Amino acid sequence: MKRHVNRHVHPLLAPFMGLLAAAPMAANAEPWTCQMTVQCENIDCFAIDDTYQIIAADHAGDLFLTSPAGDRPVTRLDTGNAATAAYASAGPHAIGELLTIAQDGQALMSIHGSDGPARTITVFGTCVTL
Repeated sequence: MKRHVNRHVHPLLAPFMGLLAAAPMAANAEPWTCQMTVQCENIDCFAIDDTYQIIAADHAGDLFLTSPAGDRPVTRLDTGNAATAAYASAGPHAIGELLTIAQDGQALMSIHGSDGPARTITVFGTCVTL
């Protein structure tokens, strides 16, 4: 049985995909500010205008994710690739989050909730170093 692959880009993701040609930048430095513009839940996607930041918000140099949901500690993950930055956090209400930033600034964040029915939310945008 052949598996069907949907190769169409959702209309809200089309402008984001155009950012592929952006100038390369180093992806492994903080602080970051990210403008998230598309959110998808299941198969439904819609426009958003949310700001996320990865910052060192204390004197110990610990990293924090600042988002519309609040501030929480975040851990930098070793991606094995200096061109990609990745951060993981566990937010309130049994939510796990993974933010990945590519060399060209494209950002993808997945949010996994288990404080009720299991769900996954994916957020797309772009990040720049501050």
